[in-house]
Amino acid sequence: MKNKGFLGKIVYGYNHLEEYLLIGSLVFSVLLVFFQIVMRTVFKNSLSWSEELARYLFIWQTWLGVSIAFKEDEHIKVTLIYNIVKSKRIQAIIDFFADAIWFLFSFFLIFNGTKLVSSIVSRNVTSSGLGLPMALVYMVFPISSVLICIRLLPKLKNKMSFIFKKEDGGDNL
Repeated sequence: MKNKGFLGKIVYGYNHLEEYLLIGSLVFSVLLVFFQIVMRTVFKNSLSWSEELARYLFIWQTWLGVSIAFKEDEHIKVTLIYNIVKSKRIQAIIDFFADAIWFLFSFFLIFNGTKLVSSIVSRNVTSSGLGLPMALVYMVFPISSVLICIRLLPKLKNKMSFIFKKEDGGDNL
């Protein structure tokens, strides 16, 4: 890791923490489902809570994995337009608008996800198998949306800088 100061160390640490948490939860989920299969087939006794827990872990893994996909720029996107538009600046403008829409959607999910969690907390909703507060499951929406917004801000800033960068003293739009 290059010396990027305190903020760089935080980002570096967070990136690795996020990956380790997702890998650990994936291993735990696989073991949990395997244990459920063994219990059902060998011991003829099914665990009522294991499938529910695996499902909730999968929801968290999916939504938190979105942040890692942003970090690695691995989201599915239609790139056909890049074959038509050869200008790097126009491509950056298209990317900027796509990321801005994603940012606005994530911002929308932060507030509406928080309202949803608040509503679930006020009604004291619990899961059927585990008795787990459902607010814990739904908290992933605002949390992952905040993480996505944090990941998108530097990308949007860099794209804006590229779009408005002067080349050869003039604008080549």
